[in-house]
Amino acid sequence: MHPPHLPPWARIAHNAVMPEAVDVNCPCCGALLRVDPETGAVVWADAKKAPPKDFDDLVHRVHAHKSELDEKFARSVQQNRHQKDILAKKFEEARKRASEDPNERPPNPFDNE
Repeated sequence: MHPPHLPPWARIAHNAVMPEAVDVNCPCCGALLRVDPETGAVVWADAKKAPPKDFDDLVHRVHAHKSELDEKFARSVQQNRHQKDILAKKFEEARKRASEDPNERPPNPFDNE
């Protein structure tokens, strides 16, 4: 018997096993959404990429993506250059302190606990 307080459509599915996730197609963008039935939250979205309109559009996209990657690579190289300079300065400072008093132990980071 079904509980009387449930609407008819819920009474039919009352004994059915709840699926782990429900796949839904978005009506706006056509993306495949995986929805958690208990919370109603979207746990995965697989967006569709718009197909290029023509070959020139595809070539433009590839060049734009390549320029973005080049910019990211240049920033990474610049950060590594600065990182090397910073590490070299820290090393020289530590070497100076060690040569001033060779018998002193270096600070232990765990002594402050």
